[in-house]
Formats: sequence, C-alpha cells, structure tokens
Amino acid sequence: MSIFSHFSLVYFCCMLFKEIVGQDALKSRLVKMVEEDRISHALLFLGATGSGTLPLALAFAQFINCTNPSKQDSCDQCHSCKMYNKLAHPDLHFALPVAANEDVKKPITDAFMAQWRSSLTANPYLDINDWYKAIDIEKKQAIINVEESSAIIKKLFLKSFEGKYKVLIMWHSDKMNVAAANKLLKIIEEPPDQTLFLLITEQYEALLPTIISRTQLVKVPAIETGVLINHVKDTYHVEVNKAKTLVHLAGGSYTAIKELVQQEQLSGEMEQTFIDWMRMCWNMGKDYKKLYAWVEEVAKQSRDAQKNFLLFALDTARECLITNLVGAHQSRFDESNFLGFNRFSKMITEANIAAFNKEVNEASFHIERNANAKILFLDLSFKMHRVLKMQ
Repeated sequence: MSIFSHFSLVYFCCMLFKEIVGQDALKSRLVKMVEEDRISHALLFLGATGSGTLPLALAFAQFINCTNPSKQDSCDQCHSCKMYNKLAHPDLHFALPVAANEDVKKPITDAFMAQWRSSLTANPYLDINDWYKAIDIEKKQAIINVEESSAIIKKLFLKSFEGKYKVLIMWHSDKMNVAAANKLLKIIEEPPDQTLFLLITEQYEALLPTIISRTQLVKVPAIETGVLINHVKDTYHVEVNKAKTLVHLAGGSYTAIKELVQQEQLSGEMEQTFIDWMRMCWNMGKDYKKLYAWVEEVAKQSRDAQKNFLLFALDTARECLITNLVGAHQSRFDESNFLGFNRFSKMITEANIAAFNKEVNEASFHIERNANAKILFLDLSFKMHRVLKMQ
C-alpha cells in the first residue's frame, strides 16, 4: 500500500459534541470542565470499542480550541474549527500504534498521517483492526515506540501556532512499550504551558501505573441502548425491530453496528446468507460445489465481518432454542424480519445447541488469531453438517 501525500487530498472530519451518538451526560461534564477552567493537563478516556472514546476526545479538543464556542459545542465556523475538520490544525497531534510495512521501515505516526486522516474521516468510530488494514500491517504487532515519544516531546515543546492549546491524542495508549512510556513520564507530569494530553484506551490494566497516576480518568460507558436503537433506525432507515437486532448483535458497540451494516450492504442480508449456508451444510452431499464457492466468498471478507457473521450465527441459534422451548412469541425473530427463520428454528434443539455453540465459538477464536479463513469455514461447514444431523 502506497503512502499518499496529504497535500493531494482534502479531508473533512467534523466532530462536534452534537454529532456523537449518545453520551449526553459525559458531553455535559466535558463542557463544564472547560467552562469552569478545570481542564486537567492529561485525561485518560477509558471505554470499549464503539463507545465513542475517540470522537469524544476529538470533539473535546476542538471545543477547547474553538474561538467562538457556544455553551454546548464548537462553532464549527472559526479558523480553528475548520482546521480541526480537516485534521490539519498545527497544534493537533496524534500518536498511534504502527509497525513497519513495505513503504515505511522506521515507523512513527507522522509517516502514516495520510492514511489516518482518510480512515478517521471515513469512520470516526473505527477500531484497531480497521487501522491495521489501512496501513497494511494486519499480521504484525503494532506499538507506540520510543521514537514516537521523542517525536511527541519535540512537537510539544514548540511554540503554539494558534495561541491556544497544543493537543496530543494518543489512541490505544496501552500499545506504548515500556521505553516509550517511561520517556513520556516527565512531560506528562510537567507539560509545557497550554498543553493537553488526551490518552485513549480500552485496556486500563495494560497501562503503566506511573502513566495512570499522571492522568485524570474519564470513563466512557456503553452508549445507551434506546439512544443507539433510535440512531440506527434513523441513520440507516431500518425498521425498529431491525435496529434492535443490530444493536443486540453488536453488543451495543456502534463500531460493530457500522461493520454489520456494511457487511449487509456488501453481501446482502445476513439472514439470507446464514440460511443459505445452513442449507448447504445440511445438503452437503449434493450442494458441496455451492458450499465451496460460498467459502471462497466468505474468506474474502474482513476478519471483523467474519466474526460478526459467526456472532450472528450464535445469536440465531439462541433465538431458535427460545422459539422451540417457549414459543415464537418470545423470539426476536420471525418470518416478517427473517425469511426462513421458522423452518430453520426446528433444526436447533436441546440436543445440538451445545455442539453448535462450541464449534462456532472455536471458529471465532481462531479467526481472532489469523487462521486461514478458507480452511476454517470449510472445516466449520463439515462440523455444522454433523451438528444439524444430531438427534
């Protein structure tokens, strides 16, 4: 993958508080922090993927540097906001987990800024795997290294260009190696004037205690379920039952919801894909050619798409068992929103549900560890044939 010059592309990544899904209480808390001039020099945003940690950090940074903010948000019109929208403000800096690839042999964030701007513009709720794909390091261990720390120190000791805050957003700060973290300890504890560190992590325990002790913790909860359902319904123009299903399958993660929606847009309705797969597994003797073709297509999907499909399979099996044990009225699925569900539900019983879950969970485990997708899904299909035939 080549590295594009950021001068050849125009980026816009407007991130206002009002554009962030849910989190109203936390947004108000951050705004009040600025109003009362109680801005800690180092904040640690802790939250799961899809909760909005990165968009919140960006919106907060834009708000404190806005020259004409309202009581609730940035103005989105001043020079500072316009530069933030392009991710090109001279006082906004990023530190990201990176690794060497075909084009970059000595990796630090600056070498990947074009890809970062492009990725963040396309999806402010992106996850770490999206980022690894964008910089072509899916099978490597990305870190924030000591060279990155040296670059950060050099940038933050320069005079502010715009006269307000210099901001360093460190995404997945738990990826700092020990040398990098130790090198930053002093500047995080005693930063230059008007300098703000915004660290983001999903793994609090992976950070050095000496880093944690120098930051103010900002816990980012999961997005409120009702808010998320309404947002999905309005944004993707789906019925409320479909929105509820997406939110449930995604475990409340907006990142996973976007991936689920994208997968459906790319490959058709997930429900139909699942039913077709189950039919091919059941009729393996005569449908083996179709099954091989199906496996080829699934193997081309991203790891996240494959994991989401398996998550959907587990969820569907659960709803099937509920239908069989207590009746269709207790299931979230029926023929109106999942064509073929009623017939398939009879295939999942108390006799095979444990085996079904075991095989799918094991497949998901191995996808996480970069197993060969073609071999994995073919093997899983053979196992599903045996599971479905169990009495």
